[in-house]
Amino acid sequence: MQIKPIALKNLIIKNNIFLAPIAGYTDLAFRTLSLDNGYGLCFTELVSAKGLVLNPTVNSILWGANGNYDRTAVQIFGQDPYYMRSACESKELEDYKIIDINMGCPVPKVFKNGEGSALLKDILKAESIISECVKSGKIITVKIRTGQKMGDDIASEFSKMAENAGASLITIHGRVREAYYTGEPDYNAIYKAKKSVNIPVIANGGIFTKEDANKMVNETGADGIMLARGGIANPFLVCELLGIKPNLTLKEFIITHLTESIKIHGDRKAGLEFKKFAPYYFKGMLGVSELKKQINYAKTAEETIRLIEENF
Repeated sequence: MQIKPIALKNLIIKNNIFLAPIAGYTDLAFRTLSLDNGYGLCFTELVSAKGLVLNPTVNSILWGANGNYDRTAVQIFGQDPYYMRSACESKELEDYKIIDINMGCPVPKVFKNGEGSALLKDILKAESIISECVKSGKIITVKIRTGQKMGDDIASEFSKMAENAGASLITIHGRVREAYYTGEPDYNAIYKAKKSVNIPVIANGGIFTKEDANKMVNETGADGIMLARGGIANPFLVCELLGIKPNLTLKEFIITHLTESIKIHGDRKAGLEFKKFAPYYFKGMLGVSELKKQINYAKTAEETIRLIEENF
């Protein structure tokens, strides 16, 4: 794939490889390391717009961006235009220039509230939400799926609506809601959407290798890609795509991740949080089965660091 900058109004994103908003994973520690590895843009975990407005003091998802506000977007979700715009205009988001609206989340607790991917079948409300958020003066981007159920192909219509409502970029996960994260992405749906708009289109879904990335761009004509699980399983995939050498070895990356996480979450919680990453980091490695078992029983991040330093 061709590496190129992405223009969002007066903001230039240095390259077209983005890190997806992944609940439980893309916290400040992981985003900081990911930006160091070269991503053009990283996204926070999704945050409830209504929750942010009504109870802003408890939301740790938005804790800092280490000064990377030009390269970090906040993803919000909701179904009430008032709360969505209010979140964009809130003090908690005042330093962020890019707000991404989630209209693709498939999880039941979001979908049943008429949020996330539920909005794919309520295009008038979706348009109202985007239009209101644009009035905040922020750069507004939108993340969608190709539909709710097999056979849906609404990405093109939805993308045109989003552009007309004032969105500056749209990301398309090439699967329907009921597919969740399995199956071949619908390259054709993304291709048709890309042809229908003039704003940048970022393609997402099923990208775990350089070959996957090239295929996604070649098949869809997308302006760039968004890595999700592939970016966690291989934190250096972005370096491979950019053609640059990583600054850290995997061992150094893991220890730095734990160290940064301790600063944010504290020793005990950082250790618990890391257990979600360990299966990705160590997948397919030979001779680490005992280390993985010991990490699973570790009670703190400091204990995990010691185990990795001694055994990895």
